Amino acid sequence: MKHSEWEQEVIQHIDTLKDELIELCQELIRIPSWDRETRGEADVSRRVGKTLEKRNIPTEYLCSHPNIENLVATWQAKKDGRRILFNGHVDVVPPGEDWTVDPLAAEIRDGDIFGRGAMDMKGGVAAMTIAVCALRDLEVPLNGTIIVNTVGDEERQGKLGTTWCIENAWEKIKADAAIIPEPSGLGPLGYAVNIGEKGPVWLRITTKGEKAHGSIPAAGRNAIGLMMNLLNAIQDAKPPSVAPPISREAIKAQFVKALGIDTKLLEGLLRGEGNTIAAGLEALTTTTMNIGVIKGGSVANVVPDRCESQIDFRILPGQKPQEMADFVNDQAAKLGIENLVEVEFIEAFEGNSIPNYEQNEIASTVYKASKEIYGPTIYFLVPYATDARLLRRAGLTSSVVYGPGNTTQAHVADEKISIDDLVKITKVHAVSALRFLGVKA
Repeated sequence: MKHSEWEQEVIQHIDTLKDELIELCQELIRIPSWDRETRGEADVSRRVGKTLEKRNIPTEYLCSHPNIENLVATWQAKKDGRRILFNGHVDVVPPGEDWTVDPLAAEIRDGDIFGRGAMDMKGGVAAMTIAVCALRDLEVPLNGTIIVNTVGDEERQGKLGTTWCIENAWEKIKADAAIIPEPSGLGPLGYAVNIGEKGPVWLRITTKGEKAHGSIPAAGRNAIGLMMNLLNAIQDAKPPSVAPPISREAIKAQFVKALGIDTKLLEGLLRGEGNTIAAGLEALTTTTMNIGVIKGGSVANVVPDRCESQIDFRILPGQKPQEMADFVNDQAAKLGIENLVEVEFIEAFEGNSIPNYEQNEIASTVYKASKEIYGPTIYFLVPYATDARLLRRAGLTSSVVYGPGNTTQAHVADEKISIDDLVKITKVHAVSALRFLGVKA
């Protein structure tokens, strides 16, 4: 059977697996997996493993914590061929408030599955799992190996998930390319093959003052006032930045081409206060900062001697976390308060990306498959952190982020995923793996 004939067989078979795909997604959502004190993360991996084991795909569970089991399932169709990795996290954030549906019921409404983790990223885990199952059901004679790796702890920066697997089971998950099915939908703008991401740098800044009675404020030094001056200076100066892997103009040109719209129409879509598309472009192409926490003082009639703020910087590939600390210290020095300011890291990761992404085989393979099966597709970046950055840093440079779901649905109430998108992206995953590995002659 020819390569393209296998693709058609696989695409058609995924249609017959639609009910199993939906059921798997629902069952994963129904397992609470946001609290490390329960076995939720382990139970989700076990449920994924059950589906793979039914197809006689060898699986093992690697325990990084009493309640976290990282699944590694390996289908070696050919011993000496290439290897492709599907990596997906099974932990979620807590449901929070303001839901109009039960966040654990996995209810279906108007073609969408609702629930915590539906999109981030149990839908993606279900999609990659059924994609591999479809290839296995048909016994496609792949010219290599597929690895399925479900991990916990991603929402806590991945130390007990992907990082643990890299440090303790690298030979088991090492591959020539990886697909991480985090949500990549851009709503009416189509889907994105994400080839890189920014690095989160969280700083804790402390200003030190001197206490005094609130009725004689000049007798002390107000730490809150110092912090206000410093934060104003930081905002006015703006953090240092570098050229992004994909420029703003290149992203806009892709939208024009993918959607077949006029440049003027796109510019119109980017206008207006609070425009989320424009805000997204800004976030993807510059270093950003968000002042997320500020606290200080105890009562109104005491001059506070201490104030703390926490800032979330998102740095572009090519930048170092230390640059953000230096930036804050430089602003303190310009104000003449450098001896009264302390800066420390809470979390710090470098961003990274696939160099020459348009010539990269897995990136271009997923891109072409997405255009054929889904429709409008562009190369893009994610402004947040995924486990792809960890894999790239470990040497698996050819790691792309591509999965079902609209990125704006992450961590919100009434999180949902479109069943239609779930099926289509499952097909993209399967065809991409088939094309990357090839079939035996």
